[in-house]
Amino acid sequence: MKRLIILFMISFLPLGLHAQSSELDGIFDEYAGRKEYQTIIYGKTMLSMMREGASSDVQVLLDGIKTIRIISYKGTAEELCDKVLAKIKTDYRLISKMTGEGRVSNFYLYEPEKARKDMSFVMTVTGPQESVVLEIIGKFDVKDITRLSVIGQNR
Repeated sequence: MKRLIILFMISFLPLGLHAQSSELDGIFDEYAGRKEYQTIIYGKTMLSMMREGASSDVQVLLDGIKTIRIISYKGTAEELCDKVLAKIKTDYRLISKMTGEGRVSNFYLYEPEKARKDMSFVMTVTGPQESVVLEIIGKFDVKDITRLSVIGQNR
């Protein structure tokens, strides 16, 4: 009986882990293997290395971020962006949308009800020369996202 309970609990473990993951995990997995797409994932170790030389504000922000994931494609990738938007449309809220020069940029935010869960910021850019999907997962304030743009710039 004890073994049966343990097996039952183990069988539901993947469901619990999936519930805590990002809505976009499947999309990142799907496009990671495609030759024409470039996928970049910054994990906690890389984010720690980015802290060196950054301002104290950016260092605090990087401490709260768990993962930054990017998919890029040279050209228009409407299929990719449409898949992302379909996945996030119910749980994420639109923060901003910009259009110009043939590009459409959308910025979305998922703010969990419970403080223990991670936030997710998603940006999609579809354009004639390049399309990009970016996701940032962690504990941060939406205003803090703009601070990331200074990483790698000359000071």
